[in-house]
Amino acid sequence: MEKASKQKLIAKRKAQGLSQAEMAYKLNMEQSQYSRRETGETKITLEEWEQMAKLLDCQIEGIYEPNEKVYIIKNENTSGNFGNHNICQNHSEFALDTMKKYIEKLEQENKALKKEIKRLKKSN
Repeated sequence: MEKASKQKLIAKRKAQGLSQAEMAYKLNMEQSQYSRRETGETKITLEEWEQMAKLLDCQIEGIYEPNEKVYIIKNENTSGNFGNHNICQNHSEFALDTMKKYIEKLEQENKALKKEIKRLKKSN
């Protein structure tokens, strides 16, 4: 997790008057597990970001800043209308290029992991 996201998450949690233990309880995890997420030791999944935003009564963008230029494009507010649609339209080409680059990166990582699995299987 990027430093800015960590700071936003902690600030929002404290502003809501919630302790790490209370957040952990509401997220159905141990306090130590939640703490590792706040410190960046454990990656926070998109689903967890969404749950945290809901608990903190804010949009996900209020606590999360994308890492490695991966952007959240879908932004629905509670009424079901899409927020920031002008921004998405204006930057859709940029967002698509960014997503393509990220997918390529993930495919490379996946390929490397498959090689490592084969290597480990051969050594056993």
